[in-house]
Amino acid sequence: MGVLTKEEKVKILSDIVAIETVNDNELEVAEYLQTWFDKYDIDSHIDEASDSRANLIATIGSGQPVIGISGHMDVVAEGNHEDWAYEPFKLTEDHGYLYGRGAADMKSGLAALAIALIEIKESGQLRVIL
Repeated sequence: MGVLTKEEKVKILSDIVAIETVNDNELEVAEYLQTWFDKYDIDSHIDEASDSRANLIATIGSGQPVIGISGHMDVVAEGNHEDWAYEPFKLTEDHGYLYGRGAADMKSGLAALAIALIEIKESGQLRVIL
């Protein structure tokens, strides 16, 4: 049994899909995910590249081995909204599938990475190997 409920996991994805990050605006996503990390005492800091572009660096555990994971927070332009069956920046479920800009690309991957960090830390299974 995990720490986060299914609803919380979907909320994380829904919230970051709603943040319009078309080749920009990563700072808002970084700040959003950092609030989740803060809730679970995960050390994180934001490295601002500009007023709206940023990286979020989070750390759990210590010692060796060190594993790094990486993702991106921006998305490509959504194009013509008339070509979309659903709003591009609103996560929509239809017949078990989730739709929204980034839902099948890195926004879902980013949500999974954040969820994994929380779940791993809260599991108490981190081991220091020296």
